[in-house]
Amino acid sequence: MPRQNEFGKRLSAAADLVRAGAVFADIGTDHASLPIYLASEGKITRAYACDVAEKPVELAKRNVEASGYADVIDVRLTDGFAGLEGAGLTDAAVCGMGGELICALLSADHARFLRADKVRLILQPMSRSAYLRRYLASEGFSIEDEMIVRDMGRQYEIICAVYTGEPYTLTPLEEQLGAINLKRGGEELAVLCERRLLHFKNLLGGTEGVEREKTLELIKLLEEAKNEVLK
Repeated sequence: MPRQNEFGKRLSAAADLVRAGAVFADIGTDHASLPIYLASEGKITRAYACDVAEKPVELAKRNVEASGYADVIDVRLTDGFAGLEGAGLTDAAVCGMGGELICALLSADHARFLRADKVRLILQPMSRSAYLRRYLASEGFSIEDEMIVRDMGRQYEIICAVYTGEPYTLTPLEEQLGAINLKRGGEELAVLCERRLLHFKNLLGGTEGVEREKTLELIKLLEEAKNEVLK
């Protein structure tokens, strides 16, 4: 069975955000490493390891059987949260997908129960994290925690959110870096600032007018945030 240090700091951080006694869903489970670890720690009462592709599902089933937790983990071939209505989910992870795809999964009709049931969402976007934060804010999902994790030389952003039904607005800087990350500071935030700066500086050549002004203002804000962190 996977131990915490075997599947890396990215999934370890996601596991830390799952609440004790949770009924848990892992969307895009791949190897089912996360639910197997949580079951081995006695942290969850039930888990659903879900993937939309047959090959990962077969691999997950083999891993779950080998782990001895087949009585706790239900492996399913399903699209996002389809079929999980009424399962009593309390916590769910969507890790390793693009930010836009995560938003699409959360917006699907069969995912409406996530809002009604106040399911804790643990989201790890591989791209477009600002897009995801903006979606969460506009849809009334409160960001309860977030962190920047370095795993095998790569940075990952993890966002923990729950539906409150109260939309709010993030500043451009909060969208890019995360309000909680900004308050927490640290070396990884400085690195994230630099990554965002390089991205927007590269975009400058293809912008003009109002869009260019917005990009320049965001570059200025990111430079100021980086300098503040490095003080």
